[in-house]
Amino acid sequence: MPTLVLLAAGDRRLWEEHDRLLCDLGLTVQHVETGRAALWLHEQMAPRLTLIATDLPDLHALDLCRRLRRRSNRQLIVLAEATEDVDRTLAFEIGADDIIDEGCRIDELRERIDAALCRSDDSRLGREPGEVLDFGRIVLDRRSRLLSVEDRSCTLTRMECDLLWALGQYAGQVVASEHLLETVWGYPSGIKTRTLDVHIGRLRRKLGEDGKNPRYITTVRAVGFRFDPREALSAGGEAAA
Repeated sequence: MPTLVLLAAGDRRLWEEHDRLLCDLGLTVQHVETGRAALWLHEQMAPRLTLIATDLPDLHALDLCRRLRRRSNRQLIVLAEATEDVDRTLAFEIGADDIIDEGCRIDELRERIDAALCRSDDSRLGREPGEVLDFGRIVLDRRSRLLSVEDRSCTLTRMECDLLWALGQYAGQVVASEHLLETVWGYPSGIKTRTLDVHIGRLRRKLGEDGKNPRYITTVRAVGFRFDPREALSAGGEAAA
């Protein structure tokens, strides 16, 4: 059965540009020009991936993304112009799996779309029901995506949960940024994106961190990040917020 991708964009030139790429990946593409048409078609055809441009005439891209996420866990990518002020933190919060600048290199666009399709298969991460990381004061239930920090609990997005899980498996150790991008997002080496930094910032807030002096997730400059669920970490040495 062919893999269906839905492309919601008001500009037909965008259809033509992405048609060639998506067809080269062996995908079947369905186009719509409005957000409401995207909502209807998504309900009828359940595409594996939906690409949402920011030029839709009736719905803001983030509004469409929010509505689609309420209905489905399928992959959602926002296509934004490089000069456009898109609230990336909000986009990830409401359910976007990635944000791609329309002006990015064609090979990078291909790799990130391919990675999104791989992420749509949960077996890629070896997901098992009831998986839990229990560090005492911090507990992560991967099935429910519930994060508990002492007496507080909150629900993580799918990507936040996968990122904290990847860090938690190496608790106390430095995990390279490239390893996290490959493990969680499926990106090959060399991809340049702010996605990881945005998600780290969101995880810190949900852990109750002070972003300027984090206890649990620290940045190791030019290398990656370290998650340590123990009592407050020293900000000295190689780790710095």
